[in-house]
Amino acid sequence: MRTDERIALLDQMRRVKEQGEKEVQAPEEKTLTLEDALAALSEGKLELEDGRLLEFEICPYFKEEFPFICFKGFYQASQEDESGRILVNHTEGVSQIINWTPQKRAAKTLEQWSNLLVNGMAANRLSAQILKKKSLETVEYFCFEVPAGEKRVWNILFRFKTQWMEFTGNYNCLKEDVGTYGVLLEAMVVKLDEWMRKREGACADGRSYQGV
Repeated sequence: MRTDERIALLDQMRRVKEQGEKEVQAPEEKTLTLEDALAALSEGKLELEDGRLLEFEICPYFKEEFPFICFKGFYQASQEDESGRILVNHTEGVSQIINWTPQKRAAKTLEQWSNLLVNGMAANRLSAQILKKKSLETVEYFCFEVPAGEKRVWNILFRFKTQWMEFTGNYNCLKEDVGTYGVLLEAMVVKLDEWMRKREGACADGRSYQGV
C-alpha cells in the first residue's frame, strides 16, 4: 500500500470514529407519548424540549357544558356563538374547532364517516390520507392529513357515539408538529371520553357530576 493510500485510509478511519463518538454523545430526542400527554393535561402544563411552557385549561361549552380542554393563553383569534367555537393560533398553525349543527348525521359508523370525508375531499380534487381510527366508549375519532399549499395539515375529527348527534369537533396542526401538538390534541379527545364516562357513571348512580 502506498503512503498516500495509507494516509487516506487512516483519515477515513478517524472520521468514522469521530462520527461514532458524536452519535453516542448526542442526546436522544424525547418522544411525547399519548400517556405523557394525558399526564400533562391532568397536571395542567407541559414543558417542551426547547423550554417552552404549554398550559391547559378546561372550557365547558354548549348547554351540556362538555369539558373541552384548550391551550391556555395560546390562541391569537377566537370566535364563538351558540353553534360552536373556533380557536386559532396562526403562528403555530394550530386550531381547535367545536361545532353544533341541527343537521342529521350522514354517516352512521366510524368507517362510513372517514370514507365520507375522503370521498368529499376527492370530489374537490384534494387527497385526504387516513392515519388512524379509534372508537372509545363514548367518543370516536379518526386522524388524517390533507395538503395545504406546500405543507400538510394533520387533523383529528371526533364526535360522540350515541348521544348529542349534532356535535362534531376538529382539531388540527401542521404535520411537522404532530409529535407535540398532534399528540396533545389527540390526548384532549381521549380525556374528553374519560370525563364523559365518569359523568355517565355519576348520572347512573344518581350523583351529580362536577367535571374534572
